[in-house]
Amino acid sequence: MIEESLLQKWQTEYKKGFSKPLILFALQEVGKSTAFPLIKKIVELSKGQITIVGSNIYPMLKSLVDENLIEKDEELKYYQLTQSGKEFLLHLGYSLTEFTQMLLNITEKNTN
Repeated sequence: MIEESLLQKWQTEYKKGFSKPLILFALQEVGKSTAFPLIKKIVELSKGQITIVGSNIYPMLKSLVDENLIEKDEELKYYQLTQSGKEFLLHLGYSLTEFTQMLLNITEKNTN
């Protein structure tokens, strides 16, 4: 029998890896947003599977700004995708689709 806490630990780890992509996908849907409505959108998109604590979203947003994928309006405090971010998101979508399909193939083969 597996230890539930170990499974939860692993789930937390792999879900963390999807936080930044979900920020980009959420911004694509809403156009522009401040941090806290963005967190609510991520919870909605992930059907509650991924939640980001308010203090944790800011380093991720800064990282995305530094990578020129999003920009921040300093006066109004909202974030939006840059043109580079929109182009990147298209390629990221293809990459994630390919990656998740590979994972599905592996898990199907090993759980049947």
